[in-house]
Amino acid sequence: MKVALLTNEMPPIVYGGVATWILNFMEMFQGDPDIEIIPVFLAQLDEPPDDFPERYPGIRIIHGPEDIPKAFSDIDACINNLWVAFDTTKTIKEFFSDRLLITVCHSLIRMEHLTNMGGPITKNYFEQEITFQYSDVVVLISNSELEHYRSFGYDKYAASPKVIYNSYKPKFDSSSWRPNYASDDIGYIGRHVPRKRPDLPIEAVERSQRKDVRVFNMGVDYRAQSGNPFWDEMGRKHPKQLVIIPFSSNKETVNFYWNSIGANCITGIYEPFGYTMCETLDRRVPAIVQNIGGPSEIAESVKDSIIEYEVDMDFEKDKDNFFKAVNVFWDTSADDRQSMAENARTALDPFRPEVIKEAWKKVLIETKPRSVQQLDPAHTIDTTGERTYGY
Repeated sequence: MKVALLTNEMPPIVYGGVATWILNFMEMFQGDPDIEIIPVFLAQLDEPPDDFPERYPGIRIIHGPEDIPKAFSDIDACINNLWVAFDTTKTIKEFFSDRLLITVCHSLIRMEHLTNMGGPITKNYFEQEITFQYSDVVVLISNSELEHYRSFGYDKYAASPKVIYNSYKPKFDSSSWRPNYASDDIGYIGRHVPRKRPDLPIEAVERSQRKDVRVFNMGVDYRAQSGNPFWDEMGRKHPKQLVIIPFSSNKETVNFYWNSIGANCITGIYEPFGYTMCETLDRRVPAIVQNIGGPSEIAESVKDSIIEYEVDMDFEKDKDNFFKAVNVFWDTSADDRQSMAENARTALDPFRPEVIKEAWKKVLIETKPRSVQQLDPAHTIDTTGERTYGY
C-alpha cells in the first residue's frame, strides 16, 4: 500500500510540532512490509532546499493543485497534514475520490484563534474546516481534541473522527544522565504564544520573593526586527534570576537548558498533545503541568508522580494556581522528586512507535473511502460566530 504523507513542514522548514510528527511517522513505518510512506511536500509557501531528495529519499514536490494528478497517480491513500491550502485537499479528493484521504488535526485552528487572542493567521480557521469536509477520516491527537472538535460541530461532517495519539520514541531508556533533583530552579521550553503562558514560571518566582531560585526560559523569538520588547523588559526586571535563551535547535543549547533546571514547567490554556511533556518524562525531569489537554492525558496513569495545577482562563487566577504548584515542588525532597520522576516515565509506554503504528495500520487498511458529496445544508455547519471558551 502506497501512502502519501502530505505536508508543508519538513526540517529545515519548520513552523511548529508538525515537522516532528512527520519525521516520527516516516521513521515509524520505515521497512514496513505492508505500507510504503512517500513524503509529498507542498512548496506553496516555501521552496524546498536543493538537498531535500537526499534528506528524504523518494520525496515528491508539488506547488499546487495542478501538480496533483501526476504526483498522486499511483497513491492508494493520502495522510494530509495541511490546514492551509484547502484547495489542495479538495483537488486530491475530487481527482481521486476512490482513494482514502485522512487529515491529521495537529491542533484545532479555531481553538488556537480563541486562546491566542486572535491573529491574522488563525482567523482563517475556516480553511481547516473545509479540509475536514473533504476528508474521509479526521485523526485527532488526543481525546480532549475530540471533545473540542465536537464542541464546534465538526462531527456533523461526513468524515469519521478518530483518536490516535502522537508517537514518541524515548531517547533515554538506557542513559545514565539524570537531572539535579536537589535544584529548585525551574524552566519553560517551547514556543512563545499567548496560549502557552511562558511567563508563569518567572511570575511564580517573583511572587515567592525567593532570591535563590532561577528561571530558565528557552524559545524566545528575536528574529523580528523589533526584537522582543516583552522579554527584553522581563530580563531587565529580573537580571539575576531570569535566564533567557533565544529559540534554537542547537543540541548544545538544548542540553544546557535541561542541565540547568530542577523542574520543567508545561504551561498554557490549550495543548492538543505535548511533545515537551514526553521529553520531560523521558529525561526523568520533575514535571509541573497543567491539568488539561494532551499533557494531562499523557500523565493520566501517573498522576501521583507529577505536579498538576488547575488551569484558569483568567491569567491572574492562573498565576495563583501555578504558584501553589511550584510551592508543592519546592516542598518535595530531592529523593521524592527522583522517585516520582522515575515512576512518571512509565507513562510513555502507550505512546511508543510500535504501539501507535498498529493503530495507524488498522485505520489505513480497514477504512474505506467515501465518494465526494455535494455540499448542502445537511453537510455544513455554521462557522460564522465567535465563541468564548472556558474550563
